Amino acid sequence: MADPHAAARELLEERPAVESALEAVLAADESGPWAFDDVDVDSGTFGELVSRGIVERDGDEYQVADRDAVRAALDGETDPSGGSGVGNAAGSGGLTDAVTGLGGAGDGTIRGALRGWRAAIHRDLLGGLFASFLFLLAFRVVTVGSVFRGGRVVLPGNDPYHYLYWVERLAEADPDRFAFEAIAGVLGGRVNGEPLAYTLGWWMTEFLGGGAEGAAAIVAWIPVIAALVVGLGVYLIAVWTTNDERIAVASVVVLALLPGHALYSGIGFFDHHAIDYVWLTLSIVGVTWLARDHETRDPGARLDHLASPATWGVVAGLAVVFAAMAHHWNGSPILLVGLAVYATLRAASDMRAGWNPLVAATPVVSALGFGFLLAHRLHTAAGWQEPVAVYAPLLVAVGVALVAVAAAVLGHFGIHPGVHLALSAVSVLPIWFGLNRFLPDVADRLAERTVGSLLGREGITETRSLFAADYGVIFGPIDHFGWFLFVALPVLAWVAGRCVRDHEPRWLVVVGYASTLVGFGLVQIRFAGEATAVVAVLSGVGIVYLLSVIDLAARPTPFGERSDRVRLDLRPEGVSGRDVGYAAATVLLVASLSLFMVPAVMDNVAATDEEVEAIEWIDADADEREGPDYVLNEWGRNRMFNYAVNGQSSSYGYAQSNYEPLIRDPNPDAHADRFQGRVGYVAISEIEDADAPPDSGYAQLFEARGSATAAANGSGRFRLEYVTDDGGINVFRPVSGATVAGQAEPDSTVTVETTVSVAGESFAYERRTTTDGNGSYAVVVAHPGEYTVEVGEGSDEDGAAAGNGTTTGNRTVAVPEGAVSGGERVAVDG
Repeated sequence: MADPHAAARELLEERPAVESALEAVLAADESGPWAFDDVDVDSGTFGELVSRGIVERDGDEYQVADRDAVRAALDGETDPSGGSGVGNAAGSGGLTDAVTGLGGAGDGTIRGALRGWRAAIHRDLLGGLFASFLFLLAFRVVTVGSVFRGGRVVLPGNDPYHYLYWVERLAEADPDRFAFEAIAGVLGGRVNGEPLAYTLGWWMTEFLGGGAEGAAAIVAWIPVIAALVVGLGVYLIAVWTTNDERIAVASVVVLALLPGHALYSGIGFFDHHAIDYVWLTLSIVGVTWLARDHETRDPGARLDHLASPATWGVVAGLAVVFAAMAHHWNGSPILLVGLAVYATLRAASDMRAGWNPLVAATPVVSALGFGFLLAHRLHTAAGWQEPVAVYAPLLVAVGVALVAVAAAVLGHFGIHPGVHLALSAVSVLPIWFGLNRFLPDVADRLAERTVGSLLGREGITETRSLFAADYGVIFGPIDHFGWFLFVALPVLAWVAGRCVRDHEPRWLVVVGYASTLVGFGLVQIRFAGEATAVVAVLSGVGIVYLLSVIDLAARPTPFGERSDRVRLDLRPEGVSGRDVGYAAATVLLVASLSLFMVPAVMDNVAATDEEVEAIEWIDADADEREGPDYVLNEWGRNRMFNYAVNGQSSSYGYAQSNYEPLIRDPNPDAHADRFQGRVGYVAISEIEDADAPPDSGYAQLFEARGSATAAANGSGRFRLEYVTDDGGINVFRPVSGATVAGQAEPDSTVTVETTVSVAGESFAYERRTTTDGNGSYAVVVAHPGEYTVEVGEGSDEDGAAAGNGTTTGNRTVAVPEGAVSGGERVAVDG
């Protein structure tokens, strides 16, 4: 067994406030075994006494393991039994207990750090973390069956194929892994967008030996790994902010249930978003650690924060994160705005509390400055990234330094912190003027990117506001947050109010980032995903608070000193099965929408069985044919089809420019000549609840399969080649078309018809035209076969045969395949 004297001494060194708890259990122990309710000790501290072997459990009763040893530890005396912490620990508890017996806690040594980790980790916490991360993993792989389909990997959505395309190009070129200039040469113009995103995918592929052929199967897992890293970051932010393990574990569970995060970090969704969340979360983790380390030091030792090697280790890590952030996404400046808001609020709060604002600002400015130097070095040496993203950390560093210096000066003269906040807002102007003066190109691009990011992409669904009126205001956030945003926002208001009244540096980090990122979501919902990590932390607080309201958990105390960690107890004393049921029902009520929304949003972007069926057919058909193999279809799925068929998935621009005009045009055949030599297939998907005009290209091709109707004469330039089993996708091939020509009575209606079999189903294919004043007619057909030619007298205004017309004669004509593919003329005899 562990040494109670050594364990008690160690606990007292780590947490002097635990002295009252030790006195309470010793007093209760005087009359023999006792119950938990007999002592005035919170469950977290009591659990620690048990886990360290100071208190022993026997059924439902407890007793102090060694009263004399614990009393001696309280009185600062040696162990009356003569044992030593090191010897007893090493002899009975193995390596872990032996480490505990070395040195004093908090002594700044590695041994002290190990003791701190041992004190922080216990069985219930490990169990809770394992379950929460398993839950997170499960909710990120719910569509694994849609991604891995036998020998084919089908990534969800459209953008992942763009990133996969460039990963494969890097794998094929195979430059040295850190030859950044050579990598830039492979990426070409894409090096100014998200160069690190492509490179990370390639590095992972190379590390696992996948090569270009195996890249898809490897990059499919990158978003899942990124989600787990974000989950770890969420745990650390929550536990360092609240010192409450219950809130920290609950926050990870909330992250698992946020649809907006699941959408971009689900299996297969490999683009810049999932890893952007990693860089953003790691930056919040680092800044939170700096705030916590500074805040928890003794008042007379706060300057030691700047002398600590750990501080500068975190600064170095943050510098790498900021540099990676800059090169991973050219919209990365938006991820630094929350940091700027935090730094401004922190400087004002330090000023009000009488702290030196420069102490907290120095590590942040240093991290941003070093990050800029790293990013700029790669930018100038290898041509990576556009300047606006590279210079953003420097601009924020200057801003943070200015607000900190202003707070120090104003605080020296006793000026109200509100004046500092006003001046900080105005300080944006001189920074902007300076940027325009010395780096005008960067200033212009920054303005362009800001307007384009926040107000651009008009017409795309993800550009709507988080609380759009079209969605009834309150229903807007549901597809990104479920009910959790409505839990998080009151907590954010509560926390922000507390920060206004008291000095809460750790919470200011969350407030700065949350208010900024949720605010961006109010402008366009596509930024809501960036807010998920801080929303998860705030929601974790809210859930534990809700449980405390119905007496199912101790009330969270996430403010103030927070020196005593609230431990997660999976078997709390005095909790009945009914209480557990009530707690589960409460959590399920809050999570109810997310339990359905997460699989729904992930399934919404996953490839359908019909799409895969169409892809398989086109791919097989293209292998057997010569000629173009580009697939024209709706732009939101265009990259997926073309990656599978021809590997060209870098852009969907051609489809975006040509597909909609085709299916809207009453004369779809007018587009066929432009497609010649470029488009091999046109895949038209059913439009749900469509009210397409009967003469539209969609109605003629998808609904009528190219055949004439009462409203339109059909198509002779697009041949239906394949129909999926459920009829949801029709695949056409542009052809030159055979021209069936002949003579009949002037102004007669001529109908040519044949039977066509596609995918095992037969249908009548019909084209119609009208003879001219000389009785000549010519109609283009897209299918070979034996055609019946009918000539009717009279026609209505739309060219359809009049109801009182009569048939003047029937003829037949054979149209060979060569005539259709070669655009030849076939004469009708007689």
